[in-house]
This record gives sequence, structure tokens and C-alpha cells, in this order.
Amino acid sequence: MKRASKLAPEHFLECMMFAEEEHGQLSLQDSCNDILLHNGVRVSKVALHKRFNDNSVDFVRKVLARQMLAKMEFSSQRDWSGFSAVIISDSCKFQLPKGLSEAYPPIGRFAAGNSLMNMQYALDLKSGSWRTLEFRQARENDQGYSGTHLNKIEKGELHIRDLGYITHTYLLGVIRREAYFLNRLHTSCRPVEVRTGKSINLTQKHQQMIAGKQNISEMLITIGKGNETIECRLVAVPVPRQVWEERIRKANIQAKRQGYTLTEEYKSRARFSLFITNVESDKLQTEMVAELYRLRWQIELMFKSWKSLFGIHKVRAVKKARLECQLFAKLLRIVVNWKIYRFIDSIAEQRFKDRSFSMWKVFKYLRTITESIREMVTKEISVLKWYNRYIIQMIESLLLEPKKGKKAAFQILNEIFRV
Repeated sequence: MKRASKLAPEHFLECMMFAEEEHGQLSLQDSCNDILLHNGVRVSKVALHKRFNDNSVDFVRKVLARQMLAKMEFSSQRDWSGFSAVIISDSCKFQLPKGLSEAYPPIGRFAAGNSLMNMQYALDLKSGSWRTLEFRQARENDQGYSGTHLNKIEKGELHIRDLGYITHTYLLGVIRREAYFLNRLHTSCRPVEVRTGKSINLTQKHQQMIAGKQNISEMLITIGKGNETIECRLVAVPVPRQVWEERIRKANIQAKRQGYTLTEEYKSRARFSLFITNVESDKLQTEMVAELYRLRWQIELMFKSWKSLFGIHKVRAVKKARLECQLFAKLLRIVVNWKIYRFIDSIAEQRFKDRSFSMWKVFKYLRTITESIREMVTKEISVLKWYNRYIIQMIESLLLEPKKGKKAAFQILNEIFRV
């Protein structure tokens, strides 16, 4: 705020952050009504429209960044001494109205000519804090994004990423910054076993594992050549036959469309889930490598909940500054709700043995008490009173239902990181 105004910055932020309507249906009049109802300030649609500009986008982005940096400390039974952070990264594309194609152009056959936005997000499992929440053009692929952000990787961090982010340059960059990686082995890599100095025959490896009734195998390998050779662990996990057959079926369809045939090497690789990491075995045991990597699906579930419960992908044709203000404000609300979830989940770790709270249940419940969260954020009610009034009686109903024969994410983390 550069000059005195009846519309304060917090009024501007609240009307987007706590809007009852999804932003795909939110009109300027709705926001004006919200400001009048909650803050007693009458603003015209024209005046509010003018407030959406580059400065307001920068303001909301900075508020979000500050909230992401404000970490909440909880007592925990987990020992994370092996890593300074454990960061899962992913991205998701979603369509925007055609009127935004100049700012967020479509790519190829995707989005059917509509605008396309790519959201990059990264979560630190150790602190429970978001590292990245960014909106980018879809033309910037994940590999390009990963390469330009190598300088943000810090010593001692473990980065778990999808194959879409992985290049040889990225792996070398992680090592040079004295950090750790865990990801799948890229199909372009030709691993050489350190013990024998020869390329790995995966068909033979599969037969050996079946004969020895092994469900997991590890070996030390090198990938790359010359000065760019990387030495790391390769963990191979055979997949069930029906999974292999489904992989081959889908690959054959793709191959037929593009006019090529599958190689025997590809078919052999498809029999495995192959993971590579430079984490020492005393920090991450062989059988835990695949388990930890599969926690990546947790971040995908988070984005699905954002779409289902907050409609983050539902936007309307408005000017770029307004769109970005609304999206950053919605992310701000999600981060606040995430911190509430983290706080509630810390209670489960202390009070309920081998139980955890369901992220979906907590977020769904918080969606129904939006107005009370607004009162807490604006300090109309204290955090303690809010907790006693809205959370205590709901505690047990928000617990995650145990699934027979399937580990919850928190149980996997406990097995890997608890002393």
C-alpha cells in the first residue's frame, strides 16, 4: 500500500483467499460484496478491477512466499539426521480459457488450442513445508525447469523426482552440490555393473532372481562416460507378470502409432521397476528404496485434493493479473490449511499409536468451516478457542482408516527414519 485507501491490502487478499465461490464462478461483484460484508468497505467493480495489476500480483506472491518460509516446528519421533531435507517434486498442467493464450500458450495437441498452465510444486517431507508453488508456461518442460533450478539444491538434501525431471546434467549437479537423488533409471541410460565392468543383462538378471526367489536386487553401477561418469546404486524390483504384460500392451500401441517396434532390451527392462540413488546403504536400506520412491504418489494425491476440494484448475477468462492474484490467493489458503493439517497430525503421532490423520478428511472438513478459519486468520478468534471449538470433538473422525496389508505413508516414513 503506497497511499491511504479505504481498501486495505488485507481486504484485497481475504476476498480472494476465502471466497465462497470457486474462482471459475467468482465475479468482481462477488468480491465487492465480500469486502463490504466482512470489512464494511464499499468498493466499485471498476475500482477493484484496477487493483489487479503487476504490483498486486507481486504482493500476493510475496505473502505466499513468506507463509511458505514460516515453518512450524513439531516434536517428532522420527530421526532425519541422514538428510537436511527430503524433497518430492512434481508438476501438473491444466487448461485455461483461450483469452489467456498469450500469457500461457498451448503446446501441440494439448489443451485443444486453449491456454495451458504448468504448476510446479515441491514438498519437504522432513519439515512438512512447501518449497515450491509456481505457475509456469507449459512450454517449459520439467527437464528444462529442473536444469535451471540446480542452484537451489543444498548440501545434504535428498531429492525424489519423476523421470520427467531427470537428465544426466541434473544427476551430476546434485552430486556436485553434495546432495542426494532418488529416481527411476532413465530408459536412455546404459548401466554398467562396477563388479564386472559389463553392461547389465536384464533378461538374465530376471531369470536369476526368479530361480533364487529374490524379490529385490541391488548392485553398484556406473552411468555416463568419461569425466561425466556417475557411480550409484541400482535397485531392481521385478513387477508381477500382469503388470509387465500391461506395460508391453501399452508400449506396442504407442510403437504402432509412431511406426517402430519394441526392442528386446525394452521388453526386458519392462519386467522391472529400476531405481537409482547415490544415498549410502547405511542411510537407506535396499528394501526401503522403492518404498520411499513410491511416496511420490502422495504429492499427486495432494494436487488431486486441491482440484476436487478447492477447484484450483477452474478459472474464468479474466485478465492475467487477476487470474494470477486469485491463483496465488488460493494457494495461500491451501498452505494455511496444510499447516492446520500438519498441526493436527502431530497430535496423532503423540496420542494415537500407529495412526495418522487422513489428509483428505481434514481438508474436506476444513472446507466446510472456511468462515471459522477466516476468523482465526483475522484474529477475531484465538487459535486456542478455534481449536477447542472446531477440532477437539472431530479428532477421532478425521483419523486415517487402516488398510489391511497396505502401509500408510506415515508408517513407511517411520520405518525409514525412526531410530
